[in-house]
Amino acid sequence: MSILLSLVACEKAQEKVDKGVSLELAKERKSNIGGVSYRLYFSIPKEREEPIMAESEIFFELSELTPIVLDFKETEDKILAVTSGGKRVPYTFKNEHIIIQPEHLKEGRNELNIQFIAGESSLNRSEDLMYTLLVPDRCRTLMPCFDQPDIKARFKLTLKIPAGWQAIANGERIRVEYFNDYKLYEFGETKPLSTYLFAFSVGRFSYTERFMDNRWIGIYHRETDTAKINASIPEIARQVSHSLEWMERYTGIRYPFEVYNVVAIPAFQYGGMEHPGATFYKSSTLFLDRDADLTAQMKRSELIAHETAHMWFGDYVTMKWFNDVWLKEVFAGFMADKIIAQLYPEVNHQLNFFLNHYEPALRTDRTRGTHPILQELNNLKDAGTLYGDIIYHKAPIVMRMLEREISEYQLQMGLRKYLRRWSYSNADWDDLIHLLASSTGRDLETWNEIWIKESGAPVIEFGKDAIAMIDESGKKRVWPQAISIYWMSAGGRLYRQARVLKDTLTPFRNPGVILPDCDVSGYGCFLPTEYSVQFLSKELNQIGNPLYRAVAWQLLYEGVLNKKVKGEFFVKLCMKHLPHEKNNLVVNRTLSFLRTVYSTYLDEGGRQLLQEELERFCVNMIDNDAGNKKSYFNTLLTLYSSPKIGEFFKEVLNGERELAGLTVSDDDKIKIAFNLVLRDSNLYGGMEEHINGAIKNKDLLNHFAYVLPSVSGNKQVRDSVFSALLKNENRVNEVWVEESLRWLNHPRRRMEAEEYIPRMLDKLKEVQETGDIFFPSAWLSAGLSGHTSKNAYSMVNAFLEKHPNYPKNLKLKILSNSDHLRRLHAEERER
Repeated sequence: MSILLSLVACEKAQEKVDKGVSLELAKERKSNIGGVSYRLYFSIPKEREEPIMAESEIFFELSELTPIVLDFKETEDKILAVTSGGKRVPYTFKNEHIIIQPEHLKEGRNELNIQFIAGESSLNRSEDLMYTLLVPDRCRTLMPCFDQPDIKARFKLTLKIPAGWQAIANGERIRVEYFNDYKLYEFGETKPLSTYLFAFSVGRFSYTERFMDNRWIGIYHRETDTAKINASIPEIARQVSHSLEWMERYTGIRYPFEVYNVVAIPAFQYGGMEHPGATFYKSSTLFLDRDADLTAQMKRSELIAHETAHMWFGDYVTMKWFNDVWLKEVFAGFMADKIIAQLYPEVNHQLNFFLNHYEPALRTDRTRGTHPILQELNNLKDAGTLYGDIIYHKAPIVMRMLEREISEYQLQMGLRKYLRRWSYSNADWDDLIHLLASSTGRDLETWNEIWIKESGAPVIEFGKDAIAMIDESGKKRVWPQAISIYWMSAGGRLYRQARVLKDTLTPFRNPGVILPDCDVSGYGCFLPTEYSVQFLSKELNQIGNPLYRAVAWQLLYEGVLNKKVKGEFFVKLCMKHLPHEKNNLVVNRTLSFLRTVYSTYLDEGGRQLLQEELERFCVNMIDNDAGNKKSYFNTLLTLYSSPKIGEFFKEVLNGERELAGLTVSDDDKIKIAFNLVLRDSNLYGGMEEHINGAIKNKDLLNHFAYVLPSVSGNKQVRDSVFSALLKNENRVNEVWVEESLRWLNHPRRRMEAEEYIPRMLDKLKEVQETGDIFFPSAWLSAGLSGHTSKNAYSMVNAFLEKHPNYPKNLKLKILSNSDHLRRLHAEERER
């Protein structure tokens, strides 16, 4: 009878295991499995082609004797042996899962030993560098495991690596043994971690450490520019230390893990990844030139603060399921904005918050591809599609609204309770919002429903007698909010007035509105009035508050997107007012608008009419604006057309022209080289030789060699590059792939590259299945952003019509990344 019951249980288990990790499977495992720990061994050979032999001892408690389902997204032949107590254990392998029958298990403590060949799809393996990247569900691509965030485990790792390499992992390094041609690294057992946070990296690294505020901070890197190293290392250590100390003060909880190591990785897919003990960062964001502008410096600080805040929000307390991935991201971003305020006391941090979040949030939220902050997720294999601007940028805006609603103190006290109650465990958004509602006595349900669970942003337009809140979905929803109106009376006096919007129409009689929400207390797509455009065209540079000037540029840009401001007019306003703007943050955001408007929202005739004047403007600003030279230099490099400017960049690249106060780094040289070749294909062969002689950093040279063919003047070469990108084995370095695809679809190649669009869209599902979390959007942006034709718009629509049952989240990404085509060519706006 027991054998029959066992067989029935096994058959039921097999019926339930779909590919990926379903929500149903995750709930069943969580209810039955606990006390998990992994003892892991990986033998990493020097030769990239050789397999990585591995072994895992998995310890776990079973509360009920049922079949065990382990996740392993690899072929069955990678499983070499499964044993328990020294005896082989039979198993079934189905749909990326290892299923073990109950008769080989017991209630209480269990131990399995699995010998296997490590999966490599998440190993980012190159000649002398390898690093794991296992978010959101990719630990199962590396090794057999319970790959869901609410089955936390302790990890103890041993690595065999080539001599001359170094190893970094979550745990503290406790032992290194040296042999002739290899080393053994042993790392101490970690605190409980979700599987997506397990990490290690091996390869040739330089290492330095700093003792700051009674703790050691280790920094691993591959940077070779001595000036960058000397300028950056002290700042990296100082800012990590500052971020840790600030988070400890705010939460009342000491840093909850053993060590903090910075690992700077060239061409890293993300800005950073918050692995405890081995926090990965994109090297180019950390290591800056000595004369890096304020925007670049703050970007580094925000990144460090963001990843450090994750140690509490995400690592210490983790969401139960990846539908709440926004929960860890919102507090990492929200805390980062607070952390850097002390590092930059001279900066207007309300301005910085606005620039960091409002336009990036609206970039998706104003499109038909938007989605709620809190999304649905039935299977972890689709978790990567949840990431994007909404969770990284709209969520912090909404959280700041909540903080104003319940008070800064109440939010802090509520978050302290949240962290203590679910320490080294898991909680979801409902847990937190109910805790906050209970501790404050506030009814937060209405706020929660519209801001967290609903998608989209209102369009807010000022009429003669009322403020209209327009829901472009047609549902007539209302987003309650307070806004601050900056307006001029009939007598010429300037006023600022608060107004609460609670309905689709709010009475307001004043035609002299300049800025609809000058203090950015609200959120939405604010449209300019005729009066505001006229006023700003004359007086924008006379507005004293840099936040108001930034809001003004956002308002005018929104006007371009909504066909209330002509693109040519916007570009001319930039050339008129930017010479008076000294705030680097405002300059950089405005120039990003300028580049987009010039490349996307002007026709070819409009660009030609403005080209010479725009080039002259940028050259003049490079010569005369000491604080913003690099910003104008990069804008000129992006937009130039004339042979004269081409000669200017050749001289800079060859070291024949020095620009006072502006460092031309190796990264800059590569960008210049690509832009020169794009405009003059005769430079191709000589440029390859020049860069190979001018740059010594091997990582940068590999990057250059990979991307260079995508700027070739020979269409056959470019076609072969594109065809290669369609093959998964050629998409290992996603940063390089994105850059290559962007050059292939550069505005200068628009017409010739249109034929790539259908094939690029056809590959999207595979890109999502095989790539990292940001890669689907990056793939679409690189493939579509350079196109502006009606034909390109028709191709996108034809693809969507041909695939009516296309995965929802991927369809939304297509709609979001093609929104500029809709704005250019749709017969009428959908309301």
